[in-house]
Amino acid sequence: MKKSEKKIFESLKKIFPKSQIPKKISKLKIGDFPQWDSLGNFNLLLEIEKQFSCRINTKSFNKIKSVKDIREFLKKSGNYTNKI
Repeated sequence: MKKSEKKIFESLKKIFPKSQIPKKISKLKIGDFPQWDSLGNFNLLLEIEKQFSCRINTKSFNKIKSVKDIREFLKKSGNYTNKI
């Protein structure tokens, strides 16, 4: 698992500790776990900000609803890397 993927995976585990997080997280989205509702999504994005030392603006906060969206945001902001 690449460094950025691992950070996203760890964020998911931290925010949704009661959920079974699969190793392949690329297709996960809001609603896939009972705890991943709008409040859970908000908390996940706050954790992503901490993990990647970035700020997610309000417009992006409202659009990000999946791991794919998180990756796209991080790539655009220059915080996502495929390095090991």
